Amino acid sequence: AGDVIPRVEAPLVDQRTGAESPIVFPEVCPRCGDAIDTSEQRWRCVRGRGCQAVASVIYAAGRDQLDIEGLGGTRAIQLVDAGLVKDVADLFTLTREQLLGLERMGETSAANLLAAIETARGAALNRVFCALGVRGTGRTMSRRIAAHFGSMAAIRAADADVLATVDGIGTEKARVIAAELLELAPLLDRLQAQRVGTQVTEPQQPATEATESTDASGASDGEDKAGGPLTGQAVVVTGSMSGPLAVLSRNEMNELIERAGGKASSSVSKRTTLLVAGEKAGSKRAKAEELGIRILDPEEFATLVTDLLPAT
Repeated sequence: AGDVIPRVEAPLVDQRTGAESPIVFPEVCPRCGDAIDTSEQRWRCVRGRGCQAVASVIYAAGRDQLDIEGLGGTRAIQLVDAGLVKDVADLFTLTREQLLGLERMGETSAANLLAAIETARGAALNRVFCALGVRGTGRTMSRRIAAHFGSMAAIRAADADVLATVDGIGTEKARVIAAELLELAPLLDRLQAQRVGTQVTEPQQPATEATESTDASGASDGEDKAGGPLTGQAVVVTGSMSGPLAVLSRNEMNELIERAGGKASSSVSKRTTLLVAGEKAGSKRAKAEELGIRILDPEEFATLVTDLLPAT
């Protein structure tokens, strides 16, 4: 059921009653009343992130980004309204005294939130990059960018031409990302000063190249077994996970695949070498069977990557 992507195909003219009213596009930002930048397909407030501090903080603290437990909508609104936080970097400067000054914030809640923020300080590069909310990127693209460059410094040093070499980033998207990174420079400087997103890893070979010589058995020529149990594999996950994988979100599953040396994908194709199929796998399993792709259930896959599973 979750494999079907709805799309608009045609207007249902015969269902019109005559009572329809035209869609009126906003002339000013409905959130702050400032002007709207209509120069691109997706309209934005001219104030950019300054218009949506609460939304940006909530997104950055989400499970698939910095995973800051206890920082939900109500708490984010409090922090922004109190002038304590205007962006994600400010979270890492919060003190116990500042938090205790907020309504309904006791000693235990303050201590727990500060501990969660401190844990987030060591978040992986891809999660920190994703938390920035850069246009043209998301969880998957953030993992690819982090793996491709290995450090925030290398990402920031990349121009549009270099960014376009990342798997899945074309010329136009690279231009947008490069512009966003320039706009975010002051925020990135402050994050660096707070030791957030400063991890450095060895840049990885693009996964698309690693899978080009993969044969039907899933093993590639000259495969480096030290690279991980999924080296050279293009993996798709579908259905509900069970066993040791039940606690992982889909993003965490994709991170696990990439830590194991594989490439995570959302759709089954001829380049897919492995499908992890849980309950209610649906059409992806049927397509994998049709293409003769190797299929593992969640427990079998957990055994394959057991050394990389998070401690329970």
